[in-house]
Amino acid sequence: MAHENELDAWVGHRLKDLRSERGITLVTLSEQTGISVTHLSRLEKGHRQPSIGSLLQIARVYGISVSELIQEQEPEDYHLVRADDAVEHPGQDGQYTVLSGPGSTIAVIRVEVEPGKSTKDAKHAGEEWLHVLSGDVLFRLEGKDITLSSGDSLHFDSSKVHRLTNKSEKPATVLVASTAATMPMHHPVPSPKPRR
Repeated sequence: MAHENELDAWVGHRLKDLRSERGITLVTLSEQTGISVTHLSRLEKGHRQPSIGSLLQIARVYGISVSELIQEQEPEDYHLVRADDAVEHPGQDGQYTVLSGPGSTIAVIRVEVEPGKSTKDAKHAGEEWLHVLSGDVLFRLEGKDITLSSGDSLHFDSSKVHRLTNKSEKPATVLVASTAATMPMHHPVPSPKPRR
């Protein structure tokens, strides 16, 4: 697996390339995502690890899946992730692994939240479903706390402010499925025109 800094740099280059292809400024992207220009700039330079919420927001603006945002595209009719080949990415929220394919209409991400850590508050169009694979987590939805243990699942409207916290002393692994990455925005950033 690549070193953390190399992964941050690779994702940063990818984010910058996508923005350049579409011919938009950081200011425009900031207005569309609600993420500050400073933070977006640091992500593009590889100085900051993206949170899952940030990736979902950016992917949604570009009208692509999270997989297309951070991974090479595959020419196959299907997307297979073998257990030994799954690529873990370091993020602000903990380690995450994108399991859905590039053309998917749903983002499926495995998140590993370290003891005492929380994801950032997130709020984005669409629906989200999560399933606790291991550990115990506290899920906050619009100020209401819901305790979830291994085997528990929760489906909710992701336009409500939500956050995941691991209050235990062991790591927690949560599977998240979200429609946020491909929900159209009111003014989505156009795809690049094909080169001739």
